[in-house]
Formats: sequence, C-alpha cells, structure tokens
Amino acid sequence: MLVVLSDLHLSDKKSTQIGTRRFFRNLPPETYRSYFRELNQIILANNLAHLDFVLAGDILEISRSSQWLKGDARPYIDNNDVQPGSEAEKTILSIIEDLAKEERVGATFNLFRNIQDYFAVEVNLHYILGNHDRLVNATPDIRQRVRELLGLEGLTGLFPTYLVFEDYMGKPFCLVRHGHEYDPTNFAINIQDYNEIPTKIPLSTYGKACLGDIITVEYGASLPWIFEQVYGQEAIRKDNTLLAMWQRLNEFDDVRPTSAWSAYLFSTPGISREKTWTLLEPCFVKIINNLRDVEHFNKTLRDSDAVNEFVRIAMMFLLKIGVFRKGIPFWLVNLLMKAVSSEKLDPQVKWAKKEELILDKNSGCQCVISGHTHFSEVSLISASEHTQRYYINSGTWRNVIPATTNLSDFGRLKGVTKVVVFYPQETYDESSPYDWAFHTMSGVSYGDRRLI
Repeated sequence: MLVVLSDLHLSDKKSTQIGTRRFFRNLPPETYRSYFRELNQIILANNLAHLDFVLAGDILEISRSSQWLKGDARPYIDNNDVQPGSEAEKTILSIIEDLAKEERVGATFNLFRNIQDYFAVEVNLHYILGNHDRLVNATPDIRQRVRELLGLEGLTGLFPTYLVFEDYMGKPFCLVRHGHEYDPTNFAINIQDYNEIPTKIPLSTYGKACLGDIITVEYGASLPWIFEQVYGQEAIRKDNTLLAMWQRLNEFDDVRPTSAWSAYLFSTPGISREKTWTLLEPCFVKIINNLRDVEHFNKTLRDSDAVNEFVRIAMMFLLKIGVFRKGIPFWLVNLLMKAVSSEKLDPQVKWAKKEELILDKNSGCQCVISGHTHFSEVSLISASEHTQRYYINSGTWRNVIPATTNLSDFGRLKGVTKVVVFYPQETYDESSPYDWAFHTMSGVSYGDRRLI
C-alpha cells in the first residue's frame, strides 16, 4: 500500500510567538497518530504485507521563517551556494533545531521516528522535497539532522525530488512529485510550456532559488516581523487592536484563494479599514523599500513568466523610480498583492497529462500524485477499455482559512487530505475489472472534537 502525505508546513516557534503569546500553525500530533491507527486497520483488513509512506514535500517550513530576517542570509539562495559553516547553513540548522523544540512538531517528529511501532507490517518512510523545504538538500549536515529527526539515519546522499513506484512486474505504476514543478512562481523553470515533462528533471533545477522564495520571506514572513519592529512586542501584547492585527498577519498566508489576502487583512473584526491601513502602511513601506534593494528580486521579477506582464512592468518601474519614505499609495499595495497571489487555481491535471510516463502508453504508469496547491483534486487523465489513469492531489495537513465567494467572510478549518493507493498486486482478482485501487478522503475539520 502507498500513502502520500504533503504540505504539513511544520513551523518553528520563533516565527509565531510574541512574548508568551503563541499562535499555533501546526496541527496537534494526535491528528497524525490517529491516521496511523486508521491506516493499520486498513492494512489488517486487507491482509497487506507492506506500506510505502511518502512525505511529499513542504513538510518542514524552512523558507517562511522570521529567523531569516534577523541576519544577512536569505533563503533565496541556490543550494550549491550554501557552504558548510556559512551563515545560511547556520540559519537553516537553527530553524530546524527550533522546529524540533516546538511542542507539536517535536512530538510529530517522534511519531515518524517510531512509525514502525504503529504498524503490523514493514514500513518504508520516504521524503521528497518541495519548494519550502528545498534547502534541506543544501549541505550534508542539514540532511543528516533532518534524517535524525525523522528516523531516516540509514540513508545517505541527497533527498529525492520525485519517486516512481513499480508494480509487481517491475513497471512504473505511480509517479509522486511535490507539485511545485507545475508552478513557475515556485520552480526555477517554466515547464507549463513543455509538450512533455521529463520524469527526471535535472537535480540542479530543484536547487535553484525562484521568485516564490523571495516572496515567501520578504513578504509573507516579513509582514508580522516588521509589524513587531514598528510597534514593539510589549505594546502589541497590551493593545487588543495591535494584537488582533498581529495575529491576522500571521494567518493571512493560510487564506485560500490567495487572491483574498488583501480582503482578509482589511476585514479584521473590530478594526476599520481606515485603521487597518494606518497600522499597516509603515510595514508596506518597509517591505517595498526592502524589495527595491534586493537585486535578486528585481532580476527574478524581470525574468519571471509567472507574473502578469502589466503587473511585472509596473512593479519594476515603481521599484526603480525611488524609495517611499513617508507614505505609499493604497493602490500600490493592491498591485503588490496581485503580483504575489493567484486569482484562480487551474486544475493540476492539465500539467500531469504532459508527464513523460503518462504520454508513454506502454510505460504502465497509472497515476500521478502531487501536492503543493493545498487543494485536493482527483481528475481522470485518460481511460481505455482496460485502463483508467488518474491525477491525485494530496491537498494539505495544516490550517486553512476559506473565503466566501464574495471575499467578505472567512472561516478556520483544519485541512486533512488522505491519499491511499493499493498496488495492482494488492487488488488482483480475476473476477474484477479493476487492476488497482485508490481512496482519497478530502476531509476538513472544524473545532477540536475527534472522531476516535
């Protein structure tokens, strides 16, 4: 049996704490423990002999950490440029150590280190990297520490960037990616224009920084951090308005669709739009001034195919003409929001159809699984008399803030998407027309009541 879990975005404590006030981005470990129990019951009920458990990228939140903002190192650096002993390596290792110290994350790491204890069959734990944990592959010390935390010490070398699982005949059966490969904002090359996506994309491509890396830290991570610098932690803790705004800034990148970011920030309960703008304007001034001085951002923005051409030209012009010292027009903030968010999210199956293993009708590949978008999806790729091929998106296991269609109201949910695939050898039955099987449970939960 094959299980795919992605987009946990396990976050360090320092990025979500102000004094003794905590904002929890991570799900409690009992969520994962309950899933292990559920999977074991499925294994026993179906008399299975083996479990491949895949952590399919963006498991560790390395890029979106406020620790990057406290020094000169930044996560938008190519993996090959992170030298052992460098400030960048020290920052990455510091983030990982703080992850291990966070109560929920530490307990979750412990579950994965001891995953075999929860199953009656042999378990192989796999970890492929996404765009938010890309830097795990930067140096041997970083890889070793992550392997220690996840119980993968017996493995060496680089973490893989994709996996192909085979059927009982040794033919490719399932391709698993993180899925940022289909997103030109978060991948170093734009493969959306490819007629055929090669299964093995050069490893050097996965190690390169991209526009999304810059946006993640200089925009996503910096907003709450700059807010703290402007108003001070003591004042924020004592003022309910500042505290509500600070929490909103910590939450806003959980909002879906991302085009609702601006609406979310400017709809904080009890705070008028005018007051919100008064509080946030100095933060956006600092962000845009900072971006103006980041040559890597200017070069990446200039070369990017991911940003609308008009928005790209406008942003480059505004960044070039001068620094905003005293104020910033509100429309420019909306332009920035538009540049770093998506108006809509296309079904990912349109890219999965171009996978080399899918286009090769003789490859035997029956499905493509990826995550990245935080939206679960099950889509038919193709069908013939004897074969059905599917694309499956593994969604997310983290907090999700959904917006109403008019972007006026927002909720809070926990995303829990379960992807379970049965290999052909596990479903073979001469009387059945199906040569493999899968189950996706695209669940969300509200509140803390558990069904176990």
